Amino acid sequence: MNAKTLSILAIITSAVVVAAVLLTQPQTATTKKGNFFPDLQSVLNDVTEISVSRKDETVTLIRSDGQWLLKEKHSYPVELDKVYKLLLGAADLTILEAKTSKPALYSKIGVEDVSEEGAKSTLLTFKKTEGETVASLIVGHDRTAKIDSTRQEIYVRKPDEKQTWLTLGQLPIEKDLADWLDPEIVNIDSDNIRQVSITHPDGEHFLILKNTPKDEDYQMADLPKNAKVKSAYVLNQITATLNRLNLDDVAVASDFVFDDNTSNSAVFTTFDGLEVAMTTMEKEGKHYAKFAAAFNPDAVYVEPPKKDEDETASEGEESQPENEADENAEKAEEKPKVDAKKQADTLNAKFKGWVYELSKYKVDDLEKRREDFIEVEEPPAAEEPDEQSPTMELKGSDDLPVPFTMPDFRENLLTPFGTPSTATETPMLPFTGE
Repeated sequence: MNAKTLSILAIITSAVVVAAVLLTQPQTATTKKGNFFPDLQSVLNDVTEISVSRKDETVTLIRSDGQWLLKEKHSYPVELDKVYKLLLGAADLTILEAKTSKPALYSKIGVEDVSEEGAKSTLLTFKKTEGETVASLIVGHDRTAKIDSTRQEIYVRKPDEKQTWLTLGQLPIEKDLADWLDPEIVNIDSDNIRQVSITHPDGEHFLILKNTPKDEDYQMADLPKNAKVKSAYVLNQITATLNRLNLDDVAVASDFVFDDNTSNSAVFTTFDGLEVAMTTMEKEGKHYAKFAAAFNPDAVYVEPPKKDEDETASEGEESQPENEADENAEKAEEKPKVDAKKQADTLNAKFKGWVYELSKYKVDDLEKRREDFIEVEEPPAAEEPDEQSPTMELKGSDDLPVPFTMPDFRENLLTPFGTPSTATETPMLPFTGE
């Protein structure tokens, strides 16, 4: 056999080997580059419904009047940032490479049909107002991207196609239904709380307050004799209850009855005159709360007039600040005025018709008794009078005893807004949340 014949046989053998390899490899589509949904970005504003389906649960996000709502939670508002990230994430998915097209291998990368037994996949469907599907994909397993640690490598498949793909991007899909909800119930700066009035079912009532916005710590009003607050920190924590108060879940108010005989109530009053009433109850091991807001003009704090630092200054002469930097610092600390009435209206519109499930630690302190916050010191035992010691007696000019009278300090005592002596007679705010 000559060299020419050997060359021809080698070429033929190579061709046969290549053909055999191609025939035995899994059928895969030619990898294409670019976005997984090339046209989705241009129609994102037309999307009015997003369906997130798993084996045993479906979440339906609906857009209405510019607001996204959760259908399965009686159309309660959802967190907009999560919806936007999901929409943009789907539109920005980039194809890395084609993967298997064999249905038997789908479960290994998590892109099997959600209806299959034991399915771990998630089906995302984006629709327009008319019900037309804009885009749909089955989302499978993911991992941190090798080329960009801020993004994920995600296995996906279109429901009506066999071909699977490895894509690059971010698809933040919440696991639990309640995680889609807008979590914030109310957010009031704790430094702006003037007082908290707490009432227990048995009628016990006490007041936590501070006199001015500049006071650091809160006090308890009408302390018993020889009593003091155990911890100012605990009182400060109670007044911070409405600071970024988030829900765990939400329910419709018509499903709950707050019995006065079993419910605790707390009224938070700000220096701006805003009052937020919070009523809590326990049901089947869970803690629930309802809220109502009102504007109380009598509660608005008015800064007392400042005394002239230089009383000897002549009339008409304006006193100059000792340090101009200090004056500028004071102006910088001034906060813009809050329209408490408008704020109350906004809150009531949000509260109306809802009851919120809260974590236990968020209501624990409100359920504590007055005695839990104070300690009483026993007065020292009175000494027996010395019978041998002569008794001194004050006498006047007419040699008659002079009666001893205590000076009356009551006029000099600060009287905080809503003193406890009158607070118990003040009716609680009517609830408008039902």
